[in-house]
Amino acid sequence: MSNTPAYVEWIVCPVPENEHARIKALERYESSEHPPLPEGTFDRLATLAARITGLPVCFINLIGRDKQFAKASAGHPGEAIPRKKSFCQYTIMQNDILEVCDTTTHEIFCDSPFVKAESELVIRYYIGVPLTTPDGHNIGTLCLTDDKPNALTDEHKETLKVLADEIVSHYELKSAKLKLEKINKEKDELIRIVSHDLRNPLNGIIGFAEYLKSEMQNEEHREMLGLIEDAGQATMRIVNILLNSDYIKNEAFRLNCERHNVTELTREVIGLLRPFTLIKKQQISLHFTEDIYRTLDADKWKQIVGNLLSNASKFTPNEGNIELRLRVDEEMDKLELELEDNGIGMDEAMVGRLFTGKKSIQRAGTNGEDSSGLGMVLVKRYVELHDGTVQVTSKPGKGTRFVVRLP
Repeated sequence: MSNTPAYVEWIVCPVPENEHARIKALERYESSEHPPLPEGTFDRLATLAARITGLPVCFINLIGRDKQFAKASAGHPGEAIPRKKSFCQYTIMQNDILEVCDTTTHEIFCDSPFVKAESELVIRYYIGVPLTTPDGHNIGTLCLTDDKPNALTDEHKETLKVLADEIVSHYELKSAKLKLEKINKEKDELIRIVSHDLRNPLNGIIGFAEYLKSEMQNEEHREMLGLIEDAGQATMRIVNILLNSDYIKNEAFRLNCERHNVTELTREVIGLLRPFTLIKKQQISLHFTEDIYRTLDADKWKQIVGNLLSNASKFTPNEGNIELRLRVDEEMDKLELELEDNGIGMDEAMVGRLFTGKKSIQRAGTNGEDSSGLGMVLVKRYVELHDGTVQVTSKPGKGTRFVVRLP
């Protein structure tokens, strides 16, 4: 006899009431639209289920929006089929095993091409166990078939339930592992970004100490400034060690936008980086007079300006020129920051790699300054977080021009 649940009716494709949430639960583990990648663990579980029960064919099936996908199989190749033609579409409608001892006498399955021997896989017996997530969603099944009528013992059925739970547990462990890896990546990048952002103020301290030491006549004061410079250099070495790990892409950054005086924020950054230009005797020309108020993330704006200005100073020779313009494009209603130098410039290939963070773009400044390549990556990331754009034009030996536009 067939075990026919009360809900089974002559319908094309039964859909659980929580279908939307069920699909979201499935997508925590696999795509609901595309076949899943094979994994040895799931293949072994399918083989184990077939051996324990003595049934010739076993599938671990996932039920997507319109298709059923085989995650693993034993005894027959798994393939994607339309959901409306599957047996498992009915199994996920309940929280217990669905067993059909003889499909030829079942009111729904008797007309299936799998029963009428119109396919390579002939199903005369079917048993399916729902794969139920911890939050109660049936994302698929552990199912077994035979080409002749059959029936399993209660002991076998209990074993299949255990194996179904094991399948879901593997998915949960895999999901937890991915989450942990993401957290670790975010932590690693946070360390790198904090370390990178420490370089500007540290360089400011070192630069001021070096500059004042050259101007100071009192030997005791010169010695104290030397100690400050040494302490800054020691801290900078630690920061550089942290920056030497591979850059890890992360999408977890969020903006904290408020209305700010962007002109004042920009002046603060210029003041902090002034020691670089003093030491190299560079001329900075500022082209903004009025206060500009915009809604943006103040810290990230400072990092955008700071990284661009630090980069310009680093790759511009002694007594070189740097021009910074800040304005609002009234027609487009966009904040525009333009920074141009007459430094060593870049060829087209280097410009193309500038925002990738790859080690191939790392090069020393004109006075041997260190460069990690991370600063430009952060500039692009922070600009894009604001839905803005950054453009670069450069020629070797002629200089570089950056233009940042934020809405």
